Amino acid sequence: MRKALLLTLATLSSAATFAQDGTNSWLVDTMYKSGKINTVVAVVAVVLAGLAAWMFSMDRRIRKMEQERKGH
Repeated sequence: MRKALLLTLATLSSAATFAQDGTNSWLVDTMYKSGKINTVVAVVAVVLAGLAAWMFSMDRRIRKMEQERKGH
């Protein structure tokens, strides 16, 4: 767990070291200025939450099936 946290922090901290040339990217020009970035973030969050819920429910089903199998 600690190694995963350190790896995540190292990855995120190295991403901030890339220099920018001062010009706006397509992301800034299209998504931020039009206000659509909030919609994109919301859709991604809903999809990830749905996947997490689906994985949790599948884990519970599989665990229940394994316990039933051990009982017989």
